[in-house]
Amino acid sequence: MNKIKALIEKHQLEAGDRLPSERKLSTKLSVTRNQVRAAIQKLEFYGIIKTMPQSGSIITGIGMPSINSMMIDVLDLEKPDFRSLVETRVIIETQAIILAATRISDENLLELEEAHIDFQEKITNGEPSVIEDLKFHLAIVKGSENTVLYGLMKIIVPDIIGHFNKEHICDRTQGNKLIEEHLNILNGIKSGDSKIASQALETHFIALREYIKK
Repeated sequence: MNKIKALIEKHQLEAGDRLPSERKLSTKLSVTRNQVRAAIQKLEFYGIIKTMPQSGSIITGIGMPSINSMMIDVLDLEKPDFRSLVETRVIIETQAIILAATRISDENLLELEEAHIDFQEKITNGEPSVIEDLKFHLAIVKGSENTVLYGLMKIIVPDIIGHFNKEHICDRTQGNKLIEEHLNILNGIKSGDSKIASQALETHFIALREYIKK
């Protein structure tokens, strides 16, 4: 992250400019391609860059002052205590889903449904689904209509998902199970019953809670 940030600043890249390929970045920055890919995923999530099919990673139109400010926030959590982050995520999401079940707007419900479809497609096609998983859980918190909870979630979840994926804590071979759990969460929220929604999320969080106990 730091090295890519420095690269953007050094070359004064602006909106529409293209980052070098993963291979070139890996060589230039003396890091692995997996590290480059993880950094790009995080920057893409925050809207700093956008990956286009057959075009590579493009700098967005956010503007350098905003990019620098956002990167400072991102880099503050570069080496966090992941167990604490997981605990925080569980607290935020278990409370947010109660609110989401009773107050989610039609617009945010549609976003949650689309996030589920995107995640399902990635799993079904055997493709990486980290970002799609992230967007589904963010959509749950967004559905709470509580901007503070949503803001906190946006900060901590990218590091959690990236760490879990790197350490293979979340077993992607159980794709169908994850899809079913996401669907149960979605249906729980759509039912308007906070108890049903919470129970569905609790089932999905079994692995997370086991990780916290270690």
